[in-house]
Amino acid sequence: MKKWLVIFVLAVLVAGGCYGYRYWKANRLPDVTFRTATVSRGELLAAIGATGTVEPEEVVDVGAQVAGQIVEFGKDDQGKTIDYGSQITKGMILAKIDESLFQSDVEQQAAAVAQADAAVVRAEADLGQLKAKVAQAQSDWDRAQKLGPSDALSQVNYDQYKANYLVAQANVKVGEAAIVQVQAARRQSQAGLERAKRNLG
Repeated sequence: MKKWLVIFVLAVLVAGGCYGYRYWKANRLPDVTFRTATVSRGELLAAIGATGTVEPEEVVDVGAQVAGQIVEFGKDDQGKTIDYGSQITKGMILAKIDESLFQSDVEQQAAAVAQADAAVVRAEADLGQLKAKVAQAQSDWDRAQKLGPSDALSQVNYDQYKANYLVAQANVKVGEAAIVQVQAARRQSQAGLERAKRNLG
């Protein structure tokens, strides 16, 4: 029995020693090596390596007065296409917006101005006709007043000449108001044309 007990203890010690040796070998520190050099005078060079993102000092969001499809981007001073982060200067073209819709607006507003010009000419001509009718109605009314209601001029005709004269005078005021109205419409059309030209620009 003692013999078996001694063998068992020796076996445990051998197993523990093997396990301890493996553990020590796996976790031991690597051998330290030193590099040596002779002492001498010289320049000390220090290099620092770092990673990160380059950020600009100032970023400006640029927008356009009008919206539309971009058909072409501009070029910077190096001839590269303008992109986020490009350095630009005053007056540089950043992007070209499709101008077809704005060109159409300019043409439409120009047509509206021409139509308003024609309306002004027409209203002035109508006013001239109305003034001529006033002159005729006034002549008729003056003759009717000299004659007065009599055998030569009935009361109905007398009243008709008076009414024609008053209506002709009222029509002249309507014609003058029409001129003011078409002139205002012309100014509005001209303002629309200027706005369309600015948008096209």
